[in-house]
Amino acid sequence: MSPLDPVLQHNELEAMPDLWQRIRKQMHIPVPKRADVQRELAFYASKQKFFNEVSVRAEPYLYFIVAELEKRRMPLELALLPIVESAYNAAAQGNGPAGLWQMVPQTARNFGLTVQSGYDGRKDAFSSTLAVLDYLQHLHDNLGNDWLNAVAAYNTGEGRIMAAVARNQARGKPTDYWSLHIPARFVQTMPKWLAMIQLIKTPEDYQLELPVIANKPAVGMTRIAGAVQLQQAADLAGVSLGKLKSLNPSFRLAMTPQGKDFPLLLPLTAIEDFERQQHLLKKVAVVQAAEPVKSAKRSYKVKSGDSLGSIAAKNQTSVKTLRQLNRLKSDQLKVGQSLQLPAGKSPEQSVARTSRKAQTYQVKAGESLWTIAQKLRIDSEELRLFNQLKSGVHLQPGQSLKVPASNAAPVKRKTASNQQTPQHIVKKGDSLDRIARKYKIKLTDLLQWNQLQADSKLTPGQQLLLAPKRRQS
Repeated sequence: MSPLDPVLQHNELEAMPDLWQRIRKQMHIPVPKRADVQRELAFYASKQKFFNEVSVRAEPYLYFIVAELEKRRMPLELALLPIVESAYNAAAQGNGPAGLWQMVPQTARNFGLTVQSGYDGRKDAFSSTLAVLDYLQHLHDNLGNDWLNAVAAYNTGEGRIMAAVARNQARGKPTDYWSLHIPARFVQTMPKWLAMIQLIKTPEDYQLELPVIANKPAVGMTRIAGAVQLQQAADLAGVSLGKLKSLNPSFRLAMTPQGKDFPLLLPLTAIEDFERQQHLLKKVAVVQAAEPVKSAKRSYKVKSGDSLGSIAAKNQTSVKTLRQLNRLKSDQLKVGQSLQLPAGKSPEQSVARTSRKAQTYQVKAGESLWTIAQKLRIDSEELRLFNQLKSGVHLQPGQSLKVPASNAAPVKRKTASNQQTPQHIVKKGDSLDRIARKYKIKLTDLLQWNQLQADSKLTPGQQLLLAPKRRQS
């Protein structure tokens, strides 16, 4: 059931002077009188200064979050999660998690946020909110339609709560959060969040005063194309550089990254000025890194699933060369082990300039379709289809593969009345969000069809279902 009372009209909500009041009016999640929740209540009740500071930090973003929750008909109590996650600090950086919602990098990428050297979408308050609400809705829908389960999974990981729900289902027990009996050490956010709900609901019971946050938008979003100096953007918007940076901690440098445009949060009064003068922004000349000297050393860190053969293929060298360079006595590798590579350009820098001729290729030990495709500059799926191989095939050393010429007509999939469920073969650089957008399907459906979690990592060659698996008749 929606937390938004249908009798309570939108106009009535908009007329309220204080955002805290607007949230309070729509609260529905009960807070139990448990010892762990009572301890957190006692702790926060003595922190008037904390609530003063949180209100100041929340003021630019809270209206947007509240409006988005109402639009999606999600519990307004979720707007309080950033208080216990980051104290509403958009620039917050933990040991891995970051931003208002403290998202971890892999989950952020899978839900469409950009995380790179010059920009971290987790610290963009608006974009990260949309991603987190998508994630929380996914958790709710797949964990017994229980919002406490969703928040617990956000805190401790989807797999732990999913396993507890499945365990209770198998035993014929209820699957609500309190029936799962998750050990407290795994869900430390839960009692804090529940205590915060009670404090915001009845602050007078705890001698707290919540500073008024105006019930209207304070900032808006426009976009800025890289690479430009943040100082110039601030000048055109008529705000200080410090103000622009405080609203946009997602930018890690003094300039926006090159190559695409990025969200830019500005006070509502400044957006019109910025957009009117945006054409005056001067692109910064980005100095390209010089090509490495041929004698420069290169190294490779061993990842899970690597072999000497696959590493050699990725880096255009031979197993023999790797053995000699690293004085290896065996082919056994350890994850995290550093291997020295022969000097020269990396595979990314030495892209073949000539057309590929039709040829045959003999498979070497440790190679896969993906590593061979990378080496030959061909799509791995095209190579598989050209050789009429089954999906997920394991190649044998000495096996011969036919390699089509670069100008050959692409091989089409065979169709039949009993066609299998459509799939996508993961390529280097893919993300769950990018795949979902490519095929115009919901990211949450893609996760569910493939039994993946929000922080699941993809590996090249992995097969993903693009529809529910068809039952055999």
